[in-house]
Amino acid sequence: MDNETREQIALIRYKLISPVLAEPGRVQNEYFRTQAAKYHEFPHYGRRKVSVSTLKSWLRIYKKEGFAGLKPKARSDKGRPRRSSPELLNAISVKSKAYPHLTAKRLHEMLTEEGLIGNPPIHYNTLLRIVKAQNLLQFGNTRGDVRKRFEVDHVNDLWMCDFMHGPRVSISRRLHKAILCAIIDDHSRMIVGHAFAASETVSSLTRVLKEAFQVFGLPKRLYVDNGASFSSDFLAKSCALSGISLVHSKPYDSPSRGKIERAFRTVRDRFLSGITGTLSLEELNAAFTIWLNDDYHHRLHTGIDERPIDRYHRSISEVDIRRPTKAELDEIFLVRNERVVNNDATISFKGRIYEVPTAYIRQRIEIRHPVDDDRDLYLYDSDIRVGKLRFVDKRQNARVFKPAHCRQVLSYAKGEVKK
Repeated sequence: MDNETREQIALIRYKLISPVLAEPGRVQNEYFRTQAAKYHEFPHYGRRKVSVSTLKSWLRIYKKEGFAGLKPKARSDKGRPRRSSPELLNAISVKSKAYPHLTAKRLHEMLTEEGLIGNPPIHYNTLLRIVKAQNLLQFGNTRGDVRKRFEVDHVNDLWMCDFMHGPRVSISRRLHKAILCAIIDDHSRMIVGHAFAASETVSSLTRVLKEAFQVFGLPKRLYVDNGASFSSDFLAKSCALSGISLVHSKPYDSPSRGKIERAFRTVRDRFLSGITGTLSLEELNAAFTIWLNDDYHHRLHTGIDERPIDRYHRSISEVDIRRPTKAELDEIFLVRNERVVNNDATISFKGRIYEVPTAYIRQRIEIRHPVDDDRDLYLYDSDIRVGKLRFVDKRQNARVFKPAHCRQVLSYAKGEVKK
């Protein structure tokens, strides 16, 4: 198994445990039971189910070793689970069909009383997995659309992030739709990250996240929808390296993100309604920042019955904010690319030519750069940073380079070569 496959498997494992990283044990157990009942697609392993105990072990390993600990290692066990006999499975199916409202415990007792439990007898937990996997019993008809109003206790406990389509702006003398990426803190209702961009991409999302992390610190949870940008491996890897629980809402369930949706409504009613004429993207972002600082953050919020700025400052004194350094943020949000090194020990990236150590000539290399600066390019080898790449300086190279015939002429001029 190559390193790329191991990293993809680790990302899927992180995505499975991410929603409950910051939750108490009871919530974790409930969530893991729902995930254990589903099939999940893994590279190399294919489509399979994951048990609750395995999910718990991944959570413990991640908290102890971080993202690297989720990468698969060689299995140490060689055992195989006991398979149920066809006769036993048939008996379970017949009884479940005849008595669909039985509990799994009563079904297990009935099979035991009638001598149909198998030899050796099947364990209750095994029977429970079988009837759930094949949907043999009717385990109640609870509503799935019920939700209650909630609010976390402190700032940075939960951030919600989403995109909103905005007005048309002038970019390079052409009109484009501006799209707002915004992050709201659930406790204080502060907009902790924001930027209008020309597209709804991973790049625009991570730029906003990086700036928000730098100014307000790291949240415990990041709650997002299932859009392409939010489902990207790049975002999952960044959250994994940051120790942030990445939680996705159910598909097409925008009410579950009601706070950020309500904030967008305020943006349309109070900010965009006052925009006249066509602005540039920079002018729109500058105006939005002023509006947040002068209006939104300092107005009474009916949801919390106070101003967001007041609640934020009161709560921030009660918690420890995790503040990463700029170097740590750059490392978290490094964008990865690959290039093949030319025979002259150079590569081309974004229309610029960079020099590469000659040992990598004709080899495929991995290069990384911060999400907000694609000129700051670094060479990596086996996940180890080799160094920063610099632009090609042809004049400097010309002073160093001396062809063979030039060296011979210089030797004659100095009298070093005998006639």
